Amino acid sequence: MDNMYTGKSSKNPNKPLIGGLLLGIGFIAFAVFLYIDLAAWETSTEEKRMNAILWALYDLGGKWLVSGVFSLLGLFMIWNGAKKTKELKRIKNGAHQ
Repeated sequence: MDNMYTGKSSKNPNKPLIGGLLLGIGFIAFAVFLYIDLAAWETSTEEKRMNAILWALYDLGGKWLVSGVFSLLGLFMIWNGAKKTKELKRIKNGAHQ
């Protein structure tokens, strides 16, 4: 096999990094939104409706745990995209030698 990059769209090894960055930033932004929303709810008298998983996280560690989980997911996606991009670049550079 001469080159695993056969199609035009598969020639860019940076795609996993770009996708990981977009998803990661999205998860981190969602974590910030949840933190702000939960902090505002804690000082209000309103009822709050959330997913059962979010409630369980909130019961275990409050707004910090809820936002922390989504922040960690975001950081993991960024790291995973960078790792995959590094592997693809190594493979691509090895194919040209």
